[in-house]
Amino acid sequence: MRSSREDKKERKEVREMEIWAGNKNMEAYHRMENELLAKYHGKTAVFCDGKLVAIGDDIEDAVEKAGMLKEKEIFVKTLYTAKEQTQAILVLFL
Repeated sequence: MRSSREDKKERKEVREMEIWAGNKNMEAYHRMENELLAKYHGKTAVFCDGKLVAIGDDIEDAVEKAGMLKEKEIFVKTLYTAKEQTQAILVLFL
């Protein structure tokens, strides 16, 4: 029998998949999220056409490394856990 915690986790994963669905860059990030956080924590990732195209120390560095992506849709993500992101946001309001 499944626990309430397992059910909540599954519902959360389904909601996340719905949010990401159809956006190749977001789907690529979601697939690689754990690996990226482990390997590049605190760095910034750039995705284009559903592929990781660059990792940099900050947004400017990552986008520069990605090169010319003229008229392409990109997704830029600084690699912190959801908990770290929430804590950083809360600090701004305290």
